[in-house]
Amino acid sequence: MKTAAVIAEYNPFHSGHGYHIEKTKKETGADYVLVVMSGHFVQRGAPALLDKYTRTRAALLGGADAVIELPALYATSSAEYFAQGAVTLLHKLGVVDFLSFGSEEGATSPFIETAAALLSCGDSIRNTIQELLKEGLSYPAAKEKAAAKHLPFIKDRPKLLTAPNNILGLEYCKALLALDSKITPFTMKRKGQDFKDSSIPSAPETFASATAIRNGAVSCFRQILPFIPRESRELFSSAMESGCFLTEDDLSLMLHHQLLTHSQSGFSMYLDCTPDLSAKICKNLPAYTGFSDFCSLLKSKDLTYARISRTLLHILLEIRPPAFYQEPYSQREYHIPYGHLLGFRKSAGELLSAIKKKSSIPLITKMADAKNTLTGQDLDFFNRELFCASLYEAACRAKNKETALNELKQSPVIVG
Repeated sequence: MKTAAVIAEYNPFHSGHGYHIEKTKKETGADYVLVVMSGHFVQRGAPALLDKYTRTRAALLGGADAVIELPALYATSSAEYFAQGAVTLLHKLGVVDFLSFGSEEGATSPFIETAAALLSCGDSIRNTIQELLKEGLSYPAAKEKAAAKHLPFIKDRPKLLTAPNNILGLEYCKALLALDSKITPFTMKRKGQDFKDSSIPSAPETFASATAIRNGAVSCFRQILPFIPRESRELFSSAMESGCFLTEDDLSLMLHHQLLTHSQSGFSMYLDCTPDLSAKICKNLPAYTGFSDFCSLLKSKDLTYARISRTLLHILLEIRPPAFYQEPYSQREYHIPYGHLLGFRKSAGELLSAIKKKSSIPLITKMADAKNTLTGQDLDFFNRELFCASLYEAACRAKNKETALNELKQSPVIVG
């Protein structure tokens, strides 16, 4: 049995994602594709447009065989921690042969070579970045300049460290090398719109970006249906028609309450929030009008919108930096006490049996079961995840009274 894995957000699941799963199976010869997917919150610092169970069903209808949740701590972190958390989870499952990811580069060997070089001189690069930030450079510019200084060969591949999917691919490979994992990385060239393109393409056969689809879905979801796989269009349409979707501004009142409650003590105890950013949040709090507007207000040359959005989400979710985030890269031991199975295809019985046999962590099918068996640090981790899920559910109920999500009562999505 061969198993390929995909790390994804599917926010939402679109035709490009279906193409990736199909091509992954074909190119790797895998019998199954296992997806590690972000839960209710995503890396750009926002709630997922659709809840994790709806997105799981769309992924299964689109060709995935099983979906396991990436915990919120990692799902809402920067690329380095997002990748390390997801890869560690896959490594612990013990059944994955390939890790497949899309990239702007399109070839696997440059990722492996560059990841190895980054691991060998990572501390020097980080120190240079800090020096350049003090000189006034933005973080992306500082990172690019520091890499050019310590990795001269990178000038031949200028987008390897700057294009968004390339950045994630490098972090995946770094994590695999640091874990000495037997999982083999595999990449394919990304097709369709650029990651940041926000307008709907004129040709339906073009793969639209997730950004364009999210923007189009909120303004008029019917215009983006041609870019959603036929198998999940009804699912997507039903969610959008009934109002069962969230944007960051649906969290505005919750966030404002949290910011007001803790403004006296500041926010530097939360993940990604420096003392300077905490002071800036407090100073500008009287001008708060909403989540997205506040991100734009705080945005500056050295603070990107995404960084601010992630920080505000961490404040809302009360996510603090775990101790191992401060450890040297190769010495970090990521805390992943279980794998939460969000859904599976009936034909994936062999895959699930293999996970239960080979995994070094339990596979949880119902969160209520985990609550009664975990203790200590593992139970603290579980309670944080439960809090994040409950907050998303509360926001959904505030927007749509018919929404009846309850994390402790949810069973895995099963597709025949």
